[in-house]
Amino acid sequence: MQTQLLNDDEEACVANAVEKRKREFRSGRHAAKAALLQLGFEENINLLPVAGGKRPDWPAGYVGSITHTAGYCAAAVAPQAHYRAIGIDVEPRTPMNPNVLSKICTEREQQWIARQPDDDRKLDWGKTLFCIKETLYKVFNPIHDVFLGFQEAEVQLCLSDWSFTADIHQQDKGIKCCYRGRFSMDNRYIYASTLLTQDLKPSTP
Repeated sequence: MQTQLLNDDEEACVANAVEKRKREFRSGRHAAKAALLQLGFEENINLLPVAGGKRPDWPAGYVGSITHTAGYCAAAVAPQAHYRAIGIDVEPRTPMNPNVLSKICTEREQQWIARQPDDDRKLDWGKTLFCIKETLYKVFNPIHDVFLGFQEAEVQLCLSDWSFTADIHQQDKGIKCCYRGRFSMDNRYIYASTLLTQDLKPSTP
């Protein structure tokens, strides 16, 4: 995790935060700025949170996503001409607390997990669905500017190619759509991404 200070306005956002949060915030912003530089964006920018939220207010013409967890930080940025939204997430590959599972996973998702073989990956599926739903929120919220609960997204995993489909039904505004993405895992982490291109609008279930 990065300890190098950011610009004054960015540092002010975490002035009262604990050191762990400061390291995460700095690491995420440094990673995002490095990604912007790779795309040719050379201006010195402040990646301040959007009003009332935590996600960065990306420069005009760009979309992106930041994720961080213990020992890992990453950012993805792309031109808005090509992508409407990007969501990435990384989580430690540790079993999810059974008491939390029912809050994250729908009844159908829990039934799917129960049907899976009792191998070394069965304990990963709850955390995998959590990781995926984090990316769904990161794509859905910037577009619709409304909250999306865990139970408002139902995910179907395709284990043959490590892809997923998610049916969204945001209850408050009655928004229905379908997103697709990919997931993977290694010995330490679970990864997921949802990318919404400009030519691929979310479909309606």
